[in-house]
Amino acid sequence: MKKSIVKMKLQSRADFIQTLEEINFKFSEAYWQHDRIFVPKNYARDRSMPRLSLRTIVKAPDKTIYALVLRRHFEDKHLDIVNSTQVKDYTEAAHIVYQLGYELKYEVSRRREELSMGDTINMFIDKVDGLPGYYGRIESNLSDEDDPEEAFNDLVETFRVLKVKGKAIEQSYGELLESSEHTTIAG
Repeated sequence: MKKSIVKMKLQSRADFIQTLEEINFKFSEAYWQHDRIFVPKNYARDRSMPRLSLRTIVKAPDKTIYALVLRRHFEDKHLDIVNSTQVKDYTEAAHIVYQLGYELKYEVSRRREELSMGDTINMFIDKVDGLPGYYGRIESNLSDEDDPEEAFNDLVETFRVLKVKGKAIEQSYGELLESSEHTTIAG
């Protein structure tokens, strides 16, 4: 599936939620999500190399969902190719990923709230363990006819209309965590 994704740091989670509630949109209850992100040897994001994530989603204490997610990011086009499939045996899936030659690069845990705005737009509020504050994220599912650059600009404008200030964050949560660790060590 082709997606355009924009992520921004929220100044206030409560204000963001209130702005959306004023137009009759309500986020889900928060749930826990954990990604173990694997990359091929000699991974370089700027070369649009694919990443594999083993995702654990816990929306209720008695229900855990495991998924294998392939993501390929084309930074110069503001385009992500994302495919996901549910897996029954997490350990077996991890063994397959390692046998394919992928290496564990990041682990990202977050509490996530979501909001579906029709068939093609999803919004999220993420509280990532190890990062201060909250992040807003909007994903737009694209058809083959859609221009990813135009979709990206529309999503940035959507954040502006929702009173979110700042610039779009290009890095993944794993990259943000890695850079915050280097800042902490260096500082």
